[in-house]
Amino acid sequence: MRIAVDAMGGDHAPDEIVRGALLYRHAGGAAEIVLVGREEIVRAALGTAPRPGIAVVDARDVVEMHEHPSSALRRRADTSIGVATALVKRGAADAVVSAGNTGATMAAALLTLGRIRGVDRPALCGMLPTTVGKPACLIDAGATMDAEPNNLLQYARMASRFMERVHGVERPTVGLMNVGEESEKGGRVQQEAHALLAAAADVNFLGNVEGRDPLRGTTDIVVCDGFTGNVLAKGMEGVVDVFREGIRNDIFGGAFGKIAYAFAQAGVRKLRHRLDYDEYASAPLLGVNGVSVVTHGRARANMLRHAIVVAERSVSQGLIAAIGEQSGVGAA
Repeated sequence: MRIAVDAMGGDHAPDEIVRGALLYRHAGGAAEIVLVGREEIVRAALGTAPRPGIAVVDARDVVEMHEHPSSALRRRADTSIGVATALVKRGAADAVVSAGNTGATMAAALLTLGRIRGVDRPALCGMLPTTVGKPACLIDAGATMDAEPNNLLQYARMASRFMERVHGVERPTVGLMNVGEESEKGGRVQQEAHALLAAAADVNFLGNVEGRDPLRGTTDIVVCDGFTGNVLAKGMEGVVDVFREGIRNDIFGGAFGKIAYAFAQAGVRKLRHRLDYDEYASAPLLGVNGVSVVTHGRARANMLRHAIVVAERSVSQGLIAAIGEQSGVGAA
């Protein structure tokens, strides 16, 4: 298996991206990593020591965060995300991972890989930590701002295959994000989507969920439009940051705080692990005809390593074929 990594994408590229690839390999990752970017810069970040299982493919251009994704990709054929995605299309790589411009990663996947037949719109499948100790899937986390009821049904089906194949959840439960639990709540889209989800035999639908439920792990999957999902995910990131800063400065800051930490460090480490979203920040773009994983623009090495692991599992577990074969979505 080969995974193409956009080495130039992200706030801390290429150093942290390269470090993430090395961490993945050092942790026993089975896939070969293909780092795509300006070759001399990437090789400088790799250092002079031999790096088994890591190759470099030259790409001279980068889609910057402020650029219009589709326009940049159409005008310039040698961008790192464009070249990395083309490797998947040609069969020279099995998946692509990027911490760069999210719109560019999605546009490259759509323009180069295309959609799985029967999928109207792709969706980002983000993961969230929960109080029950197992992650929940949030879909759509920001790929498509608007959604029709049938799109939400397709999201639920694709996310169900993702949770089954990649996270080993048998018959994952699905909730529809809404402003109340009753079936008549929400606008037209939510009400019609509720009816479609309730009637779908291949979706384990439990009904509506509210904004407090995703982190409680009420359902394995939370379905919503991309605007709602993106706001919800980033709002939760902000809350986590507040708690982390509060623990560091308000509770354990100062001389007495350091003494208190000496007695509480075991519990603090567990809480920090619970609040660490490195392993949750990577979102596969479901519905495109190939494995494309988007991770946070602020990604450092450990977050990038987790993104590669998600890509590896998606490939090894046959996620694309499973989505293509499912009821209501045609084969790829």
